[in-house]
Amino acid sequence: MEAIAQLGSILGLSFISGINLYATVAVTGICVRNGLVQGLPPEFQIFANDAVIFIALFLYVIEFFLDKIQGLDMLWDSLHTVIRPLGGALVALMQVGEASPAVEVIVFMLGAGMASSAHIAKAGTRLVVNASPEPVSNILVSTAEDIGAIGYSYLALAYPKITFFVTLACVGLILYFLPLLFRTIRMLFYSLFFRIKSFFVRDKAKSELPLLPYSMDTFFEEQKGDGEEIIWAGRVYAARIPSIPRSMRIHMVITSQAVYCLYRRWFRHHIRSLPRSELRQDKCYSGRLLAKYQIKAREETWLFQLYQPLSKTLPTGLAIQK
Repeated sequence: MEAIAQLGSILGLSFISGINLYATVAVTGICVRNGLVQGLPPEFQIFANDAVIFIALFLYVIEFFLDKIQGLDMLWDSLHTVIRPLGGALVALMQVGEASPAVEVIVFMLGAGMASSAHIAKAGTRLVVNASPEPVSNILVSTAEDIGAIGYSYLALAYPKITFFVTLACVGLILYFLPLLFRTIRMLFYSLFFRIKSFFVRDKAKSELPLLPYSMDTFFEEQKGDGEEIIWAGRVYAARIPSIPRSMRIHMVITSQAVYCLYRRWFRHHIRSLPRSELRQDKCYSGRLLAKYQIKAREETWLFQLYQPLSKTLPTGLAIQK
């Protein structure tokens, strides 16, 4: 159990350093200096130094305010892409004291890995939150991070055994949601670049249509019916489509007979379709970077996200009247 307790402290403090390094150092220093937690490693006395606590609190205050401002928070996270993982690794290394070089290297890598995973999750989540036009969500998420960093740092110091299992659970959740996070970030970056290109290149949206790569076009030619004509085709993202991962980049093709989703997964081409005879409603909702396009059929509803300029080229009235 002592090994679990030590690992809990190492992993916990390193992990939360990836969220807010300065809050972690400040909480550790205050706890050591005032004897709020007993049984801490002697090496932690360095955190109790007045200068260390002052600098940590000073930098924490700067981060506290910058992290509440859209745009500046992303810049701050970018600057800390190296600082937080390195700080988490050093915090972990200080807890092993006099150890063999092999143990020190292992602990250093563990600390850097924990801090890196937390930093990636934090920076990616904030990027997604910043895509929202209102600033309230950004402030709420930042405040929750501040409270969580302070509370988690104390938890790692006072209850390391509990922290061990909580940290493993947090890392597991990050690994589970990481593919979705990466897909969402990629979607937002592509949307931003497309919006910039559309601003400088006139009729950029129209020049993108129809747009199917060679392999996808060949695959679709084998699947579509005889005499079926393409009305619209373009790159979109899955927002809510059964059996297709959220934020996955796909191709939507609207023909005279059906609406198709074409996508590549596990090195194979896949296709889903909704006959236009089953459609009941199609509607487009505008957005700042991405528009939402909803198609309602008898038994299911598809929701796409697509570049805002492309949404203006979509056909209307897809439902075939009987």
